[in-house]
Amino acid sequence: MKTITILLFFIISLLANESKEIDLSKANWEYRYGDSPFENSIPLWTIEKENQNLWEKIEFPRNPPNRNNQTNVWFRVKLPDVLPNDSYLYIVSTDLINQVYYEGKEIYHFGEFDKDGKGEFKGWPFHLISLANDSAGKYLYFRIYSNYTDIGFWGEILISSKIDIFEKLLKNDLPNIIVGSISIFVSILFLLTFLSKIKRLELLILGLLFLTQGLNVFFSSKIIEIYFYFPLFKQYILAIAYFFFPLGMAFFMDKSINYEVPFNLIKRVWQVHFIYLFCAILGTILGLFNLPSTYEYFDIFYNFITLPILTIFMIYFFIIGDKETKIITFSFFIISIYWLYSTLIAAGLVPWEEYPSDVAVFICLLLLSHSMVLKLTYTKELEEAKEELTILSSTDYLTKLNNRKEIDSLLKLNEEIYINCKDDFSVILLDVDDFKMVNDTFGHLVGDDVLINISNILSKFTRKTDSVGRWGGEEFIIICPKTNLEEASKLAENLRDKISKYIFDKVGNKTASFGVVSYKEDDTLTELLSRVDDAMYLAKSKGKNRVETM
Repeated sequence: MKTITILLFFIISLLANESKEIDLSKANWEYRYGDSPFENSIPLWTIEKENQNLWEKIEFPRNPPNRNNQTNVWFRVKLPDVLPNDSYLYIVSTDLINQVYYEGKEIYHFGEFDKDGKGEFKGWPFHLISLANDSAGKYLYFRIYSNYTDIGFWGEILISSKIDIFEKLLKNDLPNIIVGSISIFVSILFLLTFLSKIKRLELLILGLLFLTQGLNVFFSSKIIEIYFYFPLFKQYILAIAYFFFPLGMAFFMDKSINYEVPFNLIKRVWQVHFIYLFCAILGTILGLFNLPSTYEYFDIFYNFITLPILTIFMIYFFIIGDKETKIITFSFFIISIYWLYSTLIAAGLVPWEEYPSDVAVFICLLLLSHSMVLKLTYTKELEEAKEELTILSSTDYLTKLNNRKEIDSLLKLNEEIYINCKDDFSVILLDVDDFKMVNDTFGHLVGDDVLINISNILSKFTRKTDSVGRWGGEEFIIICPKTNLEEASKLAENLRDKISKYIFDKVGNKTASFGVVSYKEDDTLTELLSRVDDAMYLAKSKGKNRVETM
């Protein structure tokens, strides 16, 4: 008997809980394009008895048919005959501003209507409207203005008590708040790491990605509006986060995935989105256009150009890439599906629901963080190995530069890095012009002094990441990690200029001839050294004191 009593109580509780919430979106809605005339601040459409046939039925109060550039529409709905105690109407969002009337009196408004029935965009907050105790079974009227592609309501339209609505918001938004907060915290860690000695662009863009997406998830939580009600400011934050996502994704792919892309398409994608982000936000701040209009053009470009391009490359890089590349592309693919799904919901192509945005962002966050930790760990191990090699290796007795043995080891190390990570590296080989004449004229001690001074110039005007060595006699070699042929040529030209302008004791001016090459796919160190040697002798044959590449 006790068990049956408990079961009955449980069933009654369930029924009571079900009756607390009324889905008003399933009610019989009607619409009417245009704007009502007013008399003594009362819209006549809300009290008139005639012209009832002008109201047309609509399944959901959004984007009625045959809009024909109309910017004003009225919706009305008859409330249920029975309402919960302390009834409130909860609306997820409205495009763009609205007023709500009950028995001819305004009971709520968002935004301000001018004398022509128009107004300015003020954001997309949720709306909570208190219903009168005697409003059951009576009509509510909604006056709406929108010069946006959409007009009307978006998302849920519910009637419930205020406390139940807040409980629902908290339940739905708590995961978003947690994930958004974690994302912002992780973004700060990445940005601080970037500002430290590890100056990697991937860390900067990853930090900004986590920051913008964290803010997006955090401020998309409706419960936040109760304590932070600045809907237009919030919408600017959400717009920046929305527009930044493809920019950040393409930039990260461009800098972290070292494969050639036809026409530099990925680079072009993030450049275009950077320009769009800057112009869209600046244009709305200056009042050149309103913020909602920037979404229209962004969605067209992103969904029909950017997303297909990046998806194709993501699949391609996932197939041919190493473990790190697969993690990066897979994580972006997950969050791209989430963004595509949210776009379909916004466009009304799939039914609205509280989709788990926090889950998608959190998975992407974990995968990208894992890939970045692997990269930083690998970089740290690489630096430690390089430092250990430097300590153990001997140096050239005269110039104190790396000797031939050390250079051979560093060349092999850079070759392995290229094979594993596809990081470019280049080699510069230089020979002092007419050095034999120095020894013959001034003696070997003066010749040694020239070599020491040249080695000092090379050490001073190369980068910390470059490795300078004595290749033999009056020949010097420079290994340039993460450097392509064009960058290495500029470095060689600068060194050539510094040497030619230096005044050596007793000797005066001296010059050097430079050869520059970069490691290629399916290259070998033997072929690399042969090419750089040929490039240097080509510089000699063309008159010396010059830089040649191959």
